[in-house]
Amino acid sequence: MPELGDSLGLAVALGLGLLLVAWYWAGNELMRRRAHRLALWSKRVIDPLGGKQSIRWLGGQAFRLEVEEPKAPFRTLMLTGLIESWDVPMVWAWNRLHGRRDMVLLQATLLSQPLFGLEVYRPGTVLAGDSRHFAHQEGWVEEALDDLTVAAPGEPPRRLAAELVKVLDAERPRLIRLAVRRQGSHLTLALSVPDPALFDPSDVNRLAQRMAERISQPAG
Repeated sequence: MPELGDSLGLAVALGLGLLLVAWYWAGNELMRRRAHRLALWSKRVIDPLGGKQSIRWLGGQAFRLEVEEPKAPFRTLMLTGLIESWDVPMVWAWNRLHGRRDMVLLQATLLSQPLFGLEVYRPGTVLAGDSRHFAHQEGWVEEALDDLTVAAPGEPPRRLAAELVKVLDAERPRLIRLAVRRQGSHLTLALSVPDPALFDPSDVNRLAQRMAERISQPAG
């Protein structure tokens, strides 16, 4: 009987090992395909902005598109694509529980410096910790904006945050993080893109331009 138990245990261990290897291989192939698809979609987002484009792959799960001398109101623009991890079952399950899917992170400097800084983020998402940390460093008070959290140095930037969120309209559920800075990247916009076929790249271009134009305006 002990020999039978040992044989069964070995068979289970081998089967589990083969399953994990197969999952890892299939997951990496899926991530590669999804990254390629998201990169093509991202290029369509930034194509209307003109300028000189370059792409850099950051492993099999991420890439970065950079645009030099884009059209106004942008001075520089960078779009990073991050693919949901599929190669390790436990990581995949944890990500799904926390709403982590494929996403893009758009960072831009503008021709005009924004008047205010602010943070808008979705609690529980992958970038929420960064937003909270920065807000605490700046001493900004956090307030709920329905399903989102806003952190800003006063009432005028809070109103601006609400205006920017309103620009998202039907794409609001995709928002992970929206940040405005007076220094560095003036505009940061992180959006969930689990299926690029369901998200028109021209809509992202339009959103980014409208937000950039709004934060470049004097306070009203």
